[in-house]
Amino acid sequence: MIATHRKRRPTDFAKKKATSQSVDKSSCPFCPGNERKTPPAVLVYLMGKDGSIVKKKDTNELRHKNWLIRCIPNLYPAFSPPEMKENFESGRAVGHHEVLIESPDHNEHPAVARLSHLTHVINAYVDRLKTLSSKPYVRYVSIFRNHGSEAGASLSHAHSQIITTPTIPIILSNELKASKECYEANGTCVFCDILEKEKKGTRFIWENESFVVFAPWAAVHPFEFWILPKTHKTTLLDLQPKTVKDLARALNVCLGGLNSLLNDPPYNYGFHIAPNNGKVDEFYHWHLEVYPKLTIWAGFEKSTGIYINVVPPEDSAKSLKQTIQRHHA
Repeated sequence: MIATHRKRRPTDFAKKKATSQSVDKSSCPFCPGNERKTPPAVLVYLMGKDGSIVKKKDTNELRHKNWLIRCIPNLYPAFSPPEMKENFESGRAVGHHEVLIESPDHNEHPAVARLSHLTHVINAYVDRLKTLSSKPYVRYVSIFRNHGSEAGASLSHAHSQIITTPTIPIILSNELKASKECYEANGTCVFCDILEKEKKGTRFIWENESFVVFAPWAAVHPFEFWILPKTHKTTLLDLQPKTVKDLARALNVCLGGLNSLLNDPPYNYGFHIAPNNGKVDEFYHWHLEVYPKLTIWAGFEKSTGIYINVVPPEDSAKSLKQTIQRHHA
């Protein structure tokens, strides 16, 4: 429900600028020097002598220092690996729950990150996706990010999360079903069709050689936007070095625009990718959805599944596009 009569301006959502406070790095478990406060990392990016990335793992005895990226098991996992004699019966929360620490710099969030470092974050997503999707009990790998306490981030250090599930989540299942129906009816990928239409429309925000960014037609959240690859691909495993750099640029520019427009609002983002062994190459198209956390879902939304958006996506797109043009040309 796009409630145009309740329309609000970007300034109505902009957060008050917080007074700058120094981070107590000694108490942040994700900051360098505190590696012993976390479980051993399952993936560590280190800088090699020749400037290349060296990939390592921690052990109980060894925690690597001078790291660029660390990926650790979550101390309080929603899903856990199976035990040795696990029989994989339905109903068990079998899987993995990891935290990807994006930078040794506490505040190097994607909106302000160095592009060179943001490419490391994306490559680490791909590395963990490749490893986790090979597990026989993993059906889906969810890669997502919560920014700000209002969006569910319990720690302010720049980080993402990765959760694997033994089933295909309902939202992805619905997307796959609808995409397949569209392909069978029209012989084309519905996301490719959407991409071509939005490039020429009023909800277009930004593009580079590899990606298009736009506000979706039925946006649930004010200032929601999606990032779609121009080339039809089903998963992040298909990313090439050039597209990794272009995705880093898209994240940096568009989240930077959101940051500038709304004074660093809380947000969530999540990758929508094909499930393991999904056989959906013809009709599914991976993409990233970004949801600013600007309104509260209350009784009506939760009891009906109908969501009220008080900012038309065309207005959101126009404001974001203008902000990007001013600050991130």
